[in-house]
Amino acid sequence: MNATDVTRSAEFDAFGPWVDQVRDATEVPGLYRDYPVDFAASRLVLKVPRNISRRDALPTMDLYDHLLIAGPEALVVLSRAQDRYTEKSLYYGDIVAVTDTVDLVDGRLRILARTGETLTVPYNGSSQEVITRLADLLGELSRPAPAPTGAVSLPDTAAVPALDLLDLGKHDVGLVTSYFDLMRHEPDATLLAATGRSGLAPRGGLLTRAVHALYPMTLHGAVLCSTGHELHVLGRKAWLVRGNAPDLSRSHTTIPLAGIEQITAAPHPKYLGATVVTLHLGAARFEILLPEASAAERALVAAPAA
Repeated sequence: MNATDVTRSAEFDAFGPWVDQVRDATEVPGLYRDYPVDFAASRLVLKVPRNISRRDALPTMDLYDHLLIAGPEALVVLSRAQDRYTEKSLYYGDIVAVTDTVDLVDGRLRILARTGETLTVPYNGSSQEVITRLADLLGELSRPAPAPTGAVSLPDTAAVPALDLLDLGKHDVGLVTSYFDLMRHEPDATLLAATGRSGLAPRGGLLTRAVHALYPMTLHGAVLCSTGHELHVLGRKAWLVRGNAPDLSRSHTTIPLAGIEQITAAPHPKYLGATVVTLHLGAARFEILLPEASAAERALVAAPAA
């Protein structure tokens, strides 16, 4: 028997690119074993593996970068730091936006706090289903009970038709597919507005415009939906992308409406025909880039205070 056989463990044998649920203390990665996880009180516990291939893993390694604990009052994130770990806690009432982005196998879960702090957890895109469970749970736990005075309420959407597959053009079928996925997941959601991708001209001089003609800037599309208590923003990994390469990424942000204190809009500082819509969420800011004077911009900026 060689040294590898001696040091093999259930953790090493089960290691792969997927995010796994942790159901009891025996499934907690060794690095985090001394942390007092209350499984009886926690809603969900997940372990996020290191971004290495199976063939590069060794039984002596700490194989998990994060342990995510959705406890009774806060999300606790334990993160590997060499042979130790760091701990961050975020109370559910302080969560103002949860963004799940996948670009092929590159996944990112970003949690925005009212203070402006962002917690980011990278993961393999093959595990999006279990990350969606966590995002849904965070949305549920961070939802305040009635909306406070001054909170934003979005306009009635009864007159807005649903999307058909090619409504945003053949390059944005993926966004419409994301919309269909959302409607299956949130049957009470209604469409606020949708916009496809568009090319932007820079505000600079002739040289800048000439460079952009060869290597254009694209403002990617967006689909905005509301459940009456949450705003859902469906889009791409980035709003602005240079070049002509296809973009297959998807992004889904969930924002509790009660957390939106104000919505403002301003022309984009570098590009003509684009508006930066800013959601004010305490000290945090969430920006949405939309075509100037579009239905999507009007749906947000016209939102009255409750």
